[in-house]
Parts: sequence; C-alpha cells; structure tokens
Amino acid sequence: MKILLIKPETVGIFSFTYLVDHEPLEMEYLYTVFTKDGHDAVIYDRRYEAISLRKKLNKEKPDVVCITGYITQEKRIKKLCEVIKKHRPETAVILGGSHVEINYENFYDSKADYLYLLSGLDNMCRLVKDIEKKDNADIEEIPGICYKKNGEWVSNPKIFETPEDLPVPDRTHFYKNKFRFRYLCFKPLALVKNSYSCQRNCNFCFCTNRNGGRYACRSVDKLVDEIASLDVPAVHITDDNFLVNREYLKEFIRLVKEKDIHKKYLIYGRADFIANNEDIIKELAEIGLALVMVGLEATNDEELDSYNKHVSLHENEECIRILSENHIFCAGLFIVHQAMTKEDFKKLYKWIASRDIIPTVSVFTPMQGSAMYKEYEDKLITKDVTKQDLFHCLLKPEHMSVRRFTFEYYKLSMGLAFKNRKSPLYADNEYFKGMLHIIRVLFMKVKRLIVL
Repeated sequence: MKILLIKPETVGIFSFTYLVDHEPLEMEYLYTVFTKDGHDAVIYDRRYEAISLRKKLNKEKPDVVCITGYITQEKRIKKLCEVIKKHRPETAVILGGSHVEINYENFYDSKADYLYLLSGLDNMCRLVKDIEKKDNADIEEIPGICYKKNGEWVSNPKIFETPEDLPVPDRTHFYKNKFRFRYLCFKPLALVKNSYSCQRNCNFCFCTNRNGGRYACRSVDKLVDEIASLDVPAVHITDDNFLVNREYLKEFIRLVKEKDIHKKYLIYGRADFIANNEDIIKELAEIGLALVMVGLEATNDEELDSYNKHVSLHENEECIRILSENHIFCAGLFIVHQAMTKEDFKKLYKWIASRDIIPTVSVFTPMQGSAMYKEYEDKLITKDVTKQDLFHCLLKPEHMSVRRFTFEYYKLSMGLAFKNRKSPLYADNEYFKGMLHIIRVLFMKVKRLIVL
C-alpha cells in the first residue's frame, strides 16, 4: 500500500523560529516499520514542503494517511483530515501522537477513520495490515485504537509498552534535510527516543500520563549503539527526564567511552538529581553533556510545592552551580502565574539574571490531559487549543488585566533574552538565513490561506 506520513506545519510563534527545529522522528519510525512490511511510505513535512496537500494527494495517491501533531495543531490536523476526505474519500486516515493518545475524544468530531493511542509501533502495523485486508476482521482485537462502529466511536483498551522493541529509525529523510535540524548553536541535531512516560507526576505536565502512566526505558546498550550510528555532532536524548538512575548513567558513560563516541548531548533532567549527584554530572560533562533543560519553575519553596515538583529551592541553586562549574548550559525552565504582581515579575528577572542560566519562561497553563486541568477547566478564559502553547494567558490574572500581564510576561522574556544575547549558545546564529526563513514561512502561510 501507499502510505503518506504527514508532519503538519508548526502553529503560532514557533513557526517563525529558525533557531530551533527537530527532525520528524515519529514519521521516520513509521517510515521504517512500514517499508519493512513492504509498503511504499512517503514523508510529507509541511514545515518545509510548499506543495499543497491536494497536489500531494494527487501525486502520491495514498491508500493510508498518518498524521501526528501537538495540542496546538489540533485544528490544523482536523482541517487536513477534511481535505483528504474531500479529495480522496477512499483513503484511510489515522491520527496519532501524544495529544491524540491523551485527549483522543477531542478528535471524535474529525474526519479521521482511526485514532492511535499508543507509543509503540507493533499495533500500528497490525492496524495497517487490517486496513489492507479491507474487511476490518481483526479491528476489535487491536489494542489502543479508536474506530467507528455503527457510526459511533469505539475505544479498544490500551496496553503497557516498552521502547525496547523500537527499531533503529531509517534516517534517510533526516540526512537529506539535516541542515534544517538544530537547537540554537547545536547543529545538525538528531533526536533519540529512549523512554515512554516519566517517573514523576508534576501536576502541570501530561507526559507522565502517557503509556498508561507507566515509565519504561530502553537498555543502555541499545541507546549507545544508536548514538554511535549517527553521523551528526549533536544528539538530543528526548526522555522527559534522562537523569533517572545512577547505575544506568554510569553504564552509559562507560559505553560511550568504550566506543570512543565524541558528540555533544542535550537532555532533560531534574534539579534534585543534579544537586545530589555532582559526580555523575561531572562524568557526563567529560563525555559531552553540553546542555540540560531543567524545570526550575519557581524561586521559592511554596511555589515549587504547588507544582508537586518534590524539589527544593536549595536543590535548584545547587543544580545551577553544578552545571555552571562543569561548563554545561543550564537551560532553565520557569513559570509565571496569575497571582504574580508587577513587583513579582521584577524579582523573577533579578533572580534569573543574577545566575548562570539561559532561561525559557512559560505562562502557567493548565494543559488538557494534565492532572490539574479539571481543577482549572471552568476558570479558563478560552479553551482554544492553539492558545495552549505556554505563551498565552489562559486564566484571569489576580492583580492586573490580561493585557498588562501579557505585557509584563513579554517584557520579562525579552529582557532576559537581551541580557543573554552574547551567550555562546547563540553564537552561531545566522541572522540573514533567519530572515529568509521568516519570509518563507509568511509566504507559505499566505499561500495556504488559499490552497491548503
């Protein structure tokens, strides 16, 4: 069968960002397993391909289309489904990804035929084989999918999965386009998937609810073997928290040294682990750990407790010190919330600016699918999913207007960006190419207003 794999265009302000963009790893995985099963798969990355969906459908004539995306892309995904069914009603449409997995009922009003609620690939292959047979004889036996029966959506039970079964993805698409994929000065940058879900339960994050809320990780030898196979200088290990287990990390360090791998590593990690395992962080720095995205979130213990972080301000401070002393970028993640005053914004700026941090500041967002969403659902100013990008004010501020809160937020973010403008993290920025990227994105947006 012919299978079209669609990576939707980025929605919102990030679509204009030239400095951060990642390979479509989820589509490369699907490409790998589908081609292995004898199907003809094609990746259609709408972030860069200007061709319209209608023309792409006419060219490829797919039997199946798979689409994935984040919560902010929900409306665009539904629109893509409508276009597909209008021009090729016989084509089966499958939706998947983290947002579909957690909030699948949002897509019951879409034109999709199937919703895939798992992270693994085996049952996706089973679903495609069932579609190929055209009789849906096994549809009720495939776990983790939604489908229509007598005009009503039916949801098959999910199962616990492990990434140990993931194949090494075919990165043909990546190597053809690797000049596009980067994180600031780290380029070309490849992604490596190593785990499902997360061991922690921060109440603002829905990642912990993936895979039925059960954390599962690959064996360290498989992780290192894949990294060794990559022809790139930088690798982002995409675990929501890579710093989980001391023994695992020691073995990772040993194998990287044994295989004489020389790359830069970007990871997510927790402040408490870093603060309490300075020796491990030093060893990771020696083999190439270059940047840790760490959720510092707040500058006092009361706020940290409210997020169910189980981290103290002292541990945050120690984390910053340890990363700095080992010459690792501390990409600190912070949250501004609706109870803040103008003075609180000033204090937050001073706290961050006085420390060795490259910050990203987000607006407190009760993300649909997270533990706290139900608590705040009735208080939301808007339920427009495109606004759940962590940059919009979704709750009424207590001490100022929404407009003023937004102004203070962007003033804080711009001030911190200006303060860190000379950081080596931004040293390799190509501003001319960045401007060309913005012009190109604007052109594609205008064009797709006419022809999707």
